[in-house]
Amino acid sequence: MFHWKPAAGAAALAISASTLGLAAPASAAENLRFAIGWPPGSSAEESTQHFADVAEEASGGELQVKVYPLSLLNFLESTSGVKDGVADLTTVLTPYFISEFPEMNYATELASLAELEDGDPALNVMAYNGALMEYIFFNCPDCQAELEAQNHVYLTGSGSQSYFLQCTKPVSSVADLEGLRVRAGGAFWARWATAMGATPVSMSINETFEGLSQGVVDCVAASAPELTNFGFIDVVTDMTPGVPGGSFVSGVAQMNRERWQGMSEANKMALLEASASLSARGVYSYYVVGNENMAMAKEKGVAIHEPSAELTEKTKAWIASDAEALGATYAERFGLKDADAKIAHFKDLVAKWEGLLPMDKEWTAEEVAEVYRSEIFSKLDETKYGL
Repeated sequence: MFHWKPAAGAAALAISASTLGLAAPASAAENLRFAIGWPPGSSAEESTQHFADVAEEASGGELQVKVYPLSLLNFLESTSGVKDGVADLTTVLTPYFISEFPEMNYATELASLAELEDGDPALNVMAYNGALMEYIFFNCPDCQAELEAQNHVYLTGSGSQSYFLQCTKPVSSVADLEGLRVRAGGAFWARWATAMGATPVSMSINETFEGLSQGVVDCVAASAPELTNFGFIDVVTDMTPGVPGGSFVSGVAQMNRERWQGMSEANKMALLEASASLSARGVYSYYVVGNENMAMAKEKGVAIHEPSAELTEKTKAWIASDAEALGATYAERFGLKDADAKIAHFKDLVAKWEGLLPMDKEWTAEEVAEVYRSEIFSKLDETKYGL
């Protein structure tokens, strides 16, 4: 099981070598390339660099992870890039690849239910992220089969703040949305836009700044950190917090399967330790940066609109009905089996994690990481997982 072991004995190696009259060779570090679709200077790059630092420390310097922000792979290239070994690790935004990962996306879409619960949805996502990781690691063999088919190993997930409208014109009502072109980062937001009378536009987030600035889209549904991560704050004039909602919970570290299988057990354990930290730091930093960005937007004069009661109620009613129909939708489109049983099991996991990470407590990233570590990563068997 995942547990700490002393680093391989360099002193013992030196004694053995000297006994043979040979000089002890220096241990060569194992180098990994981690490609992410966020640009340099983003909060996500900082979280991924933290992953690299933890992996190096946990491996006693035997693992060196180099982070490539928006260079080796963009988000649309992530799945094939790691599958083919262009990079060793990447962030896979599974809603971009709904045909490749329907089982994982089915569970991911349920994060929208956080909008219907009491408390701050941006904090509730910490529990949803924990539930999703536990589900994928231990309770979803079909998810694992999808990963194997893509030559991937899932190492960790993380989640964004709740999505809201960031626009180049005022939007506060259902009437305002009629005919607007809304960039949708996944099927959930595309369905919401259609239900509200808007036109969903499929576009990578890497292309969205240009889409907003050139009038290709009127709005983007995104979380607050993307205001600075992707520069939206320089083109957005109006924002409507509260709609459409939904959090982007996805795999922030997926690894080339052959590369994983060729690693030592000690280095696998170091990567799992780093993965727990990345997951917590990612979701926590998005919360902190998101709050900072909302204050920054106000200072820059971005207009903040309250959604009308009609728009709020219509959105909540749609989320509830969409969740009810989700299993049938995935069964029809992707042949997903036992949808009702899967959603019931996932809801049980969410309830468990809401107890583990109650939102009436102020959490630090380190505390969240420790809960993820004790409840998930400590139970993984590095000698069997991903083989």
